[in-house]
Amino acid sequence: MSKNLIAGVSLGLGGIEAVLIDGRFNILESKSFPFPGKLGKETIASKIEKALTSLSNFHNVYAVGVALPAHFDEENKKVVKSSIEELVGANFYQLLSKRISAAIFIYRRNNCGMLAEQAFGEAKEAKNAVWVEIGRDISSSLLLAGKIYRGSNNAAGEISEIIVDITREKRSAAGEFGALVSGEGISALTGKSVYDILKESTASTIITKQILRDLRESLLTGLYNVKVLLDPDLFIISGDIVENFNLFRSSFVDLGVKVVKSDLGRRGPALGAALAAFNQIRKRP
Repeated sequence: MSKNLIAGVSLGLGGIEAVLIDGRFNILESKSFPFPGKLGKETIASKIEKALTSLSNFHNVYAVGVALPAHFDEENKKVVKSSIEELVGANFYQLLSKRISAAIFIYRRNNCGMLAEQAFGEAKEAKNAVWVEIGRDISSSLLLAGKIYRGSNNAAGEISEIIVDITREKRSAAGEFGALVSGEGISALTGKSVYDILKESTASTIITKQILRDLRESLLTGLYNVKVLLDPDLFIISGDIVENFNLFRSSFVDLGVKVVKSDLGRRGPALGAALAAFNQIRKRP
């Protein structure tokens, strides 16, 4: 049997997602695995390999798209910046090509999320949209005039670094003050992850209620800044925030722009990576 399938895999703080699609983009299989934790790059590469090879028909795959939360060098192979420290400095193309015989293509995870929305999700009819992931991972991708905007250094969409508190008292996911409140900063202050807080009910502790108010305020401020700059048709919300989307729905109304939650779930970036790999193969002679 000739190899006729494509696989996509996404690594994020929320875990590893792997999908298998056919030439008509039907999802044949998908698998989820927990985040590998603070492990070395060789171990992370091994976990990605195991996620892919756990797909029952992986032996029929001719191309693999890999979505990583990272910025890459000019050859798009070596990681120069990432929210997962263990990835920095790693040549993931080299690490994975030792383990996988299929053609490998590596992409930024946030852009894969938007590509999936553009092809299969909420951005099908949109010309200008913003995909936003909020939770254990925090990032965004920008669709401008029907094309994903990557920036001069392929680094566009890092909303976690948007300054939303001029007093600089609130801590961001990257541990810096003044930027979007989420991730490690909240964990350091409360002992709880954003994921846990988003899953809790509104009748929770006073501390949790205050954190949720801060999240609403900073998220609304950050998205409003993006709205003023880009004038998008809509915002597509993904990530852990979807666990309790209704807690934020009323705040989103104040943006004056359509805001929807993603129906693709955690496998969105993996699906986008598979689609990107298909497009890359199709360009070849």
